[in-house]
Amino acid sequence: MRTAKIDILYVVIGWVLTIFSVVMLYRQGVTRSFFHQDDVVELAVVADWQGWKTVGHPNNEHLNITFWPLLRAEWSLFGINYAPYMLINTLLHVIVLGLMFSITYRLTQSFVWASLPVWGMVINSSWFTVVWWITGQMFFLATIFALLSYWIILKIIEKPRSEILVLVLYVLSILPGLSWGIGLTWPIWPFLIFGFDYLKKRINKIGYALVSAQLTLGIIYFSFIGSNLSVHTDPKTWLSNPLAIIKFVIMGLSKTVAGRWLWPSESLRASFVAIPLLLVLVLIYKSRRKLVDKHVLFGLVVAVGSFVTLAVPRWKFGIEHALANYYAYFPLSFLLIGVAVLLSRMKFTGIRRVLVLSVFLIHIPLSWIGFEIWAKIWVIRPQLTRAYFNELSSTLPGTCIEDVFIPEFIVPQRIWRIDFLWPIFKKDFDPFCNRKIEP
Repeated sequence: MRTAKIDILYVVIGWVLTIFSVVMLYRQGVTRSFFHQDDVVELAVVADWQGWKTVGHPNNEHLNITFWPLLRAEWSLFGINYAPYMLINTLLHVIVLGLMFSITYRLTQSFVWASLPVWGMVINSSWFTVVWWITGQMFFLATIFALLSYWIILKIIEKPRSEILVLVLYVLSILPGLSWGIGLTWPIWPFLIFGFDYLKKRINKIGYALVSAQLTLGIIYFSFIGSNLSVHTDPKTWLSNPLAIIKFVIMGLSKTVAGRWLWPSESLRASFVAIPLLLVLVLIYKSRRKLVDKHVLFGLVVAVGSFVTLAVPRWKFGIEHALANYYAYFPLSFLLIGVAVLLSRMKFTGIRRVLVLSVFLIHIPLSWIGFEIWAKIWVIRPQLTRAYFNELSSTLPGTCIEDVFIPEFIVPQRIWRIDFLWPIFKKDFDPFCNRKIEP
């Protein structure tokens, strides 16, 4: 069978599996999941909307300036109807996939190689924490804005005289950090690859836009975050243990990002075998010097840089934090683009091309196995929350309920009482006729 026919066959199978996965992510989410712990808290925040104060509301050490207005609009339209939120999440996930395809196609000029990142990203054993959790919109927004700024960088490289594109790049490069904490250092990573001319030793137009974006982002961040910067750990201790930071980054990349991608069913031994094999394959390739270009390197830099950003304030929490499922989404999108560009430059033919394409296709059903293993456990609490929300939502005027702490299956810590959640249900009466004060 000729290469063209093989490509057509794999493209058809790959995109059928992709569409199936997107549909099933939505359907399974609507039927099996509901608002999770952080979702409930964030809904309560936007239900008690206080204008700009809420927009700049710090979420621990994160700023979610782009997220709060979006969630407020959703809550105003949908209330506690979970299905429309799931639809928004699914659409945002599709936008990420579309941007990955567009960028990779621009870099490879190949429909086949541009499809690989999409097949690798559409489903992952970790995605229930992103696609099924409403707070996943923070990760989606940060990833979308970062991918858009990458796309603009490619346009500027094609049209270096366009001042408008440089201005757009400046604005877009600020937004990832205003969506989620992992984006706070975003402008640094494209600056290292595209913003500095290492031969002439000077900053180019792209670099000036990125440096300006990083400075602006820093000013906005510290203006809003204030004392919340030390909500979990003392900033003075963040860089006190470089070895712990390095370990956090290595464990996060090897297990959370690469490990669960290479072997979604969580047998991490297989991933530690596959990674060295991949490196050996690259090293023995006769034209390896021509394989790694800026875009391949960029994918790796973003992946490593993202986990460094996470590690610096959070290494004290322990290595388990490096294994948090949702940390994989942002870095994996760029890493897969880099891998696709690398594979396209290797110019595989015959059986080697079939093997490479097969790995990405087989990954989709394998990821569903890993996804199910995780989801089966993590949908228990949201299902309990659904029943509890239905009970509160059915409260009628004149009913008297006690203002006790929110159940632990929603928020394990005894922090908020039911009156914190009450605005979510859009009721125009106060049911707490006998407020119970607990010690």
